[in-house]
Amino acid sequence: MMRYICLCVAIAAMAPVHAAKVVLAKGGQPAATIVIPDKATDREKLAAQELQHYVKAICGVELPVKSDGKRVDGAGLYIGKTETTLPGDVPGKELNPETYAVHVRDGNVFFTGRYPTPTYFAVASFIEDSLGVRWFAPGDEWEYVPTGKPGQLTVEVRDRVTVPDTSPRVWSGHDWNQDWKTWNLRNKTVLSEVVPRRQFQNNVFKVFPPSKYAKTHPEYYPLINGKRWIPSSDSDAYWRPCESNPEVIALVADYARKWFDTHPDVDSFSVGMDDISHMCSCDNCRAWDPHPDSYEKGQFSDRHYKFVNALAREIKKTHPDRYIGTLIYNIARDLPETVDKLEDNVFGFITETSALWWEPGRKQADHDLTREWAKRCKHLSRYDYFGMGGITPRVYPHAMAEQIKFDKSLGMEGCYIEVYTFMPNTAPMIWAFSKMQWDGKQDVDRLLGEFYADMFGPASGTMKQYFDLLERSWNTPREGRKGWVHRNLRNQALAMSPDDVDEGFRLLRKASREAATDLQKQRIETLRAALQFGSYPIKAYAMSNSLVKLDINSEATAQKALEQIEQMGRMAREREAFWAEAPKRDDLLGETVRGLGDMGYMAVGQMPLLEAGATAAAMRAFSWYMANKPEKLEEAVAKLQGMSDNSLAQGLNGWLWVTKNKPANLLQNGDFETPGTNADKPEADWQTVGAPPGWNRWSSGDKGSFRVIKGVGINGSTAAAITGTGSACYLRTVPVEVGGKYLVIAWVNGEPDAMTAGAQLGVRFQKADGSWHPRRELEPTIQPPAGMKGWQALLLAVTIPPEAGRIVIMPGARAQDADKTALIDDVAVYKLP
Repeated sequence: MMRYICLCVAIAAMAPVHAAKVVLAKGGQPAATIVIPDKATDREKLAAQELQHYVKAICGVELPVKSDGKRVDGAGLYIGKTETTLPGDVPGKELNPETYAVHVRDGNVFFTGRYPTPTYFAVASFIEDSLGVRWFAPGDEWEYVPTGKPGQLTVEVRDRVTVPDTSPRVWSGHDWNQDWKTWNLRNKTVLSEVVPRRQFQNNVFKVFPPSKYAKTHPEYYPLINGKRWIPSSDSDAYWRPCESNPEVIALVADYARKWFDTHPDVDSFSVGMDDISHMCSCDNCRAWDPHPDSYEKGQFSDRHYKFVNALAREIKKTHPDRYIGTLIYNIARDLPETVDKLEDNVFGFITETSALWWEPGRKQADHDLTREWAKRCKHLSRYDYFGMGGITPRVYPHAMAEQIKFDKSLGMEGCYIEVYTFMPNTAPMIWAFSKMQWDGKQDVDRLLGEFYADMFGPASGTMKQYFDLLERSWNTPREGRKGWVHRNLRNQALAMSPDDVDEGFRLLRKASREAATDLQKQRIETLRAALQFGSYPIKAYAMSNSLVKLDINSEATAQKALEQIEQMGRMAREREAFWAEAPKRDDLLGETVRGLGDMGYMAVGQMPLLEAGATAAAMRAFSWYMANKPEKLEEAVAKLQGMSDNSLAQGLNGWLWVTKNKPANLLQNGDFETPGTNADKPEADWQTVGAPPGWNRWSSGDKGSFRVIKGVGINGSTAAAITGTGSACYLRTVPVEVGGKYLVIAWVNGEPDAMTAGAQLGVRFQKADGSWHPRRELEPTIQPPAGMKGWQALLLAVTIPPEAGRIVIMPGARAQDADKTALIDDVAVYKLP
């Protein structure tokens, strides 16, 4: 199909373009009629309503709408297949099914597509190109409608057949309310009724529900540690069957054939390798791997694409016009060593994000890999990540545009985007991207300039400087910074420097003074509030790192530490108030915060992690007073106890209260000194084998080792250890009261230190029945500050939200290397007064 599309586009480029002027309103009266079919679809009706609305908004004249599909006297704006529509007005069947056409003939305009959604696209394109309307971001505040001459409107209409440069276009996490859904439709980011090569996610698990096969055919399931691993439920998706088993291949092929037969408009069946945690280690599956230790190293490209090709060959026998889709991602992103080419009826979506091109060598490595995959996969598309729930500016429009042009140079077809972006920061980039998906040759600077001019008027130059600052700051490497910001507030905090934040506020103040209208000022204020929202983790983490590096060796340095901690406390109080009010805002910021919050993707609960340097510095300051000026210790303690109420103050004051009053620990065996084997029944999908008595354990992919070691804990005591897991933890639940305040403490160490060993402490909320609480963004996590050596105390002050009846205490390790060990000791939970 792509061969014909390219040919048609080339022919269209060489043919003369017919254009004509069409009078829509004259002398305060309608000069044209909007016509829709007798049995118009909802999309066609909506297209007519919007065309009528924007003509009136520009010139004050309301065009009549006829819904019988009949020819009208005078100029007609015919939407869909009406009495006057000719076969040549409709895009040809050889073109991409999302193609739309706008034709002008005898003073009439015809808007068509082969399906209702492309027909709507044709009208939306006319509203943009001929009427000059723009929808820059969701909501009326970000709409641009040019001011026309009252009662008069004549437009130029150009004949065209528009084939999307990118198809399919899938935007995930960008439809949080009706304003956002409407924005998507108007900017043509939604899918048509029929799209080519769309299905690529994991469907393999659906073929083997354990309720059907677990007892009769356990051999279909992955062999792990010498035993067949059976999923806990039919909906468990993160595993792969024994893919080398011929019966498994046959069953998947049969399932795919039935899928095709019951979905005649869908051309693909998906077997993507997504976030899989359980793979088969039988001899036959290992024989498909390129090396004896590929399984241990997580190298699964060879076996996956052998499975995909085997399935594709089976499907080609019965459904030669259908495709097998997969995801070139994670453990199957590397090039296979023993599979030179994918079958022609296979397509793949390869993951990459130009957001990370600031990392040295990253862009070249990504380009090289994509080029090689383009040689092996006839139908290649892109899978990208735009926002990842980041609350600090993640702005990179020029890299985004370069990515599109690079992909198009290789003939890549579609694009799947995990959007969920902090829209006030990224709106110009996101809007420009929506335009470039339809025409990748567009100049991104021209698009951005149009955004700034139409949204900010005389302040457009300063606003360009502001967004350039955000982009420049995002593309600046910083000490300790890593690019993966999803649910990682530490990396988000390093996405911009405190100095750049201050410069951003200065530019926004200047732009507000330059703005000519209240609406322009309102937009700038929304952006200022968005920068303020993200400034708190940036500044708190910088201050925390400063405290970590502070050498407390005198009363002056101890006082300096306490003063900085007080300042952090004041900022924490301001942050908590501002963050609490942000979801209530009736603007783009409020909608964004509510949307990300509902997804559970805002890592705001990780603020204790960013403020951990304050806790460590406070302990060091108090230790200095105890050793050198004990008579002033009480005065120093009182200084922090007088801090305004906030999460940082609660943690420190809770620790001081516990130190003084020594209340009962709500956890038994929090010090791991209880001997014996854990024979308890595990909770949820956790395990108890190998866990200390009273505890559960969990690790991603059942990797690594858990053990209790004597003599390595605090003062030679016993400690729990986690080694080489990637991500793992010990777990136990504690009943709590809604509204109650609790202090959770864990001491951690590691080899060579706690930070590099990935040691951390997390808390999650459960309802009284054991189900997970929906507000994941409220769940706190903390790690030791970088640069600290020896045993470190991790403190979490937790206020129990409505509906929560239990907390899950999770000391463990995150993103741990295979040769690292995290040590945990003296875990405690205290009810605070």
